[in-house]
Amino acid sequence: MTYTLADAIEAHILNLMDEARQGLVEVRRRELADRFRCAPSQINYVLETRFTPERGFVVRSRRGSGGGLLINMVTYGKTADILRLLHRQAGRGLTQSQSLDMVRFFSGQDIITDREARLFEVAITTVSSAFPEQVAVPLRGRLIQSWLEVLMSSSHPGGV
Repeated sequence: MTYTLADAIEAHILNLMDEARQGLVEVRRRELADRFRCAPSQINYVLETRFTPERGFVVRSRRGSGGGLLINMVTYGKTADILRLLHRQAGRGLTQSQSLDMVRFFSGQDIITDREARLFEVAITTVSSAFPEQVAVPLRGRLIQSWLEVLMSSSHPGGV
């Protein structure tokens, strides 16, 4: 498997999070770009594709801190907040990749069972193969929203 610059940047940030042991790390775009001898836009690319809410991360800019960013790994105790955030995001529609990332995140956090994850992955891939993308994007978003509504309700065994 090819190890890309994006993989190296992602691994470095995850290592920083492990060292901090808080699931929260502050980084500076320019410092990372200098360390990896790349443009700051490449750091943005990694943050936008690898540290997404669907994968269990929230990235916030810190104004006035010279490109400072807070990267927060969402943990079970913060699940209700991330569910609401993802619910809003799903309302705009979701790609297959975004949808599957959400399912895998919640499975990895033991918020849903492996069986529930497999069922939802099948539903997502079925929508993707059965409809053109312009129909599938909003449909996947609505499916995920409905699923999140069940997770947020007290009727789901793992409800939050």
